[in-house]
Order: sequence, then C-alpha cells, then structure tokens
Amino acid sequence: MSSTARVVIFLLAIAFGLASLFTGLVLYFWPHGPRSGQLIIVGFNKAGWSDLHVYSSMLALLVVSVHLIMNWKSIKLYIKCLKEM
Repeated sequence: MSSTARVVIFLLAIAFGLASLFTGLVLYFWPHGPRSGQLIIVGFNKAGWSDLHVYSSMLALLVVSVHLIMNWKSIKLYIKCLKEM
C-alpha cells in the first residue's frame, strides 16, 4: 500500500474522530426539557445533530478498522518488541 493511501486513511480517521467528538459535545450540552428539540444550532435541530454524530462515529470506526488492517504487520512487530522488554 502506498504511503499516500496511509496518510489519507490516517487523516480521515482524525477528521471523523474529531467530528464525532464535536457532535457528541454539542449533544451533551444541548438543553433539556420541553421543546428543546425544536432549537436550531448551525442549521440542525437535535435529531440532525444526533444523525451527524451516529454517521461520523460509524465512519470513524470503519476508517480506524481499515487503518488497523493496513498496519497489522507493524502492530505485530510492536507487540513482539514489547513482550521482549
């Protein structure tokens, strides 16, 4: 696999992870109570933010899984070196 593909996968993992973190924080600090779901923040209501959070989290998991598969040989070497210490 080329180094460009590895860099792209890494950057996608960072981007989707940060998106998941940001949307999770928005949802955590969202007001509670009646009619709070009608509130609009940056063009999205609570259901929209929830959808963004779910999709960005799923994409982050997918990209991290691809990243781990692509780097499995390196991971095995790191584990082997740690066992020898």
